[in-house]
Amino acid sequence: MFIFDGHCDTITSSMNKNENLKENNCQLDLKRLSQFSSPVQFFAICLHPKKASNPLNDILNAINYFYKEIDKNKELISCAISYKDIETNMKQNKTSGILTLEGAEVLEEGLEILDTLYKMGIRSIGLTWNYKNALGYGAMEKEKKGLTDYGKAVIKEMNNLGILVDVSHLSYTGFWDVEKIVSKPFIASHSNVKNICNHPRNLSDSQIKAIANSGGVVGINSYPLFLNESGKATIEDFLLHIDYVVNLVGIDYVGLGCDFDGIDFYTEGLEDVSAIKKLNSYLEKEYGETGAKKILGLNFLRVAKEILNK
Repeated sequence: MFIFDGHCDTITSSMNKNENLKENNCQLDLKRLSQFSSPVQFFAICLHPKKASNPLNDILNAINYFYKEIDKNKELISCAISYKDIETNMKQNKTSGILTLEGAEVLEEGLEILDTLYKMGIRSIGLTWNYKNALGYGAMEKEKKGLTDYGKAVIKEMNNLGILVDVSHLSYTGFWDVEKIVSKPFIASHSNVKNICNHPRNLSDSQIKAIANSGGVVGINSYPLFLNESGKATIEDFLLHIDYVVNLVGIDYVGLGCDFDGIDFYTEGLEDVSAIKKLNSYLEKEYGETGAKKILGLNFLRVAKEILNK
């Protein structure tokens, strides 16, 4: 069973707990990922903007931690900076670990840092976390503003370099700023359906359609507060969001963005990465084997093939 998950915060979580990536007390580790067939995992570096006094230093520490963990576990994982790397890892039945950035405060120091991050392996960036920075406004800001001129310049340069644009956490206005600028597929790596759960972090139908029109993917998030308004959720709630996106725009534009280790309480039935196996039987019954494979990983893989082609 192949999976491609669009977002986890395991790097930050395991670093904070002074643990490793191979086997830990987090929601995701390399041992559990190895239950799947050559999985691809986006590993986010997420810095809380109000706690990061030196964003560049913190990012470098996280990148260093990630590569050290890969060196210690070469039999299980390799870093992927291109689609060719993913193909190579698949032949060796290894996890492909892809570095992403959630919140781009570090770019406030200058656009040239983007090229440095690219060279260090960052292949997807969300410009904001929940709040505003020099690039734009986050989804939880009261002011309904979008990208700054600098943020728009960053998006254009991301397109040029081959860095995937991620609109999760971005404000509604910022989303449409991105949609006007991008020339390639873009994603919401870990966002859900606003028509099911009316939360600022979730996406309207028009936003979901715009992502699909770009050729991108919506990664469904397992955080209960984004699944329903009661705050308690089950795996069935998670599947409702998948079904909604499929019915709205088709089966090619939805995937997994479970947000493991970025959430403080869990959806019943999706407590950790191993639980993804439970999704397969439902998805195969509902959409057939081919459809299930698309949702579990092939849709995100298609986007990676288009963007990470250098």
